Amino acid sequence: MGKAAMAALVWWICLAAQAAPLRLPAGKGPVAQGGFVTAAAQGALIRYRGWLLAVDGAVSEERPDVLLTSADAGQAPRLQIGSMRRSLPLWSAFELIKGSTRLRITALPGPEAPALLLDFGEADYRIVIPAATIERPAYSLLAQRFPGADLALLLQDGRRVMLPLGSGRAPVFGEEQAVPYRFAKVKR
Repeated sequence: MGKAAMAALVWWICLAAQAAPLRLPAGKGPVAQGGFVTAAAQGALIRYRGWLLAVDGAVSEERPDVLLTSADAGQAPRLQIGSMRRSLPLWSAFELIKGSTRLRITALPGPEAPALLLDFGEADYRIVIPAATIERPAYSLLAQRFPGADLALLLQDGRRVMLPLGSGRAPVFGEEQAVPYRFAKVKR
């Protein structure tokens, strides 16, 4: 085999390895079908079909499956799974599977810094997490900017707030944040 063919084969294997989803062990208990988001003093916690994600430093009593850190000052968003840490450059995606539920995390262009799009299952539910503050008058444009997203976790006054997209539901702000925002699979 020639050097060029060998280099092409190695390149292809590297691409295939990057595209393969990372499999996490499934939990031992039954998997709830719905999910919820809880805004914390720092970040937010997301639970859906056996997954637990901590966003921007949120603290959980349980060990999260994935720690997500929003982009800042020219740095790409980051994720951590156990001891593995990875940056997500713009337009890159990382897929994980836990039990029978898939999670794809994609870095998308945001107004000032990249946003994260969490896509659970087979387009079951999508959550967008912009890294930068978005002014309230621009909230109505989020569904256009991030088509297919069901919920936005916005940064407002230093904390995450929830905004359902495309549902006609009112934003979830203020004291209501102490109660988890519940959601379920969306039929598309």
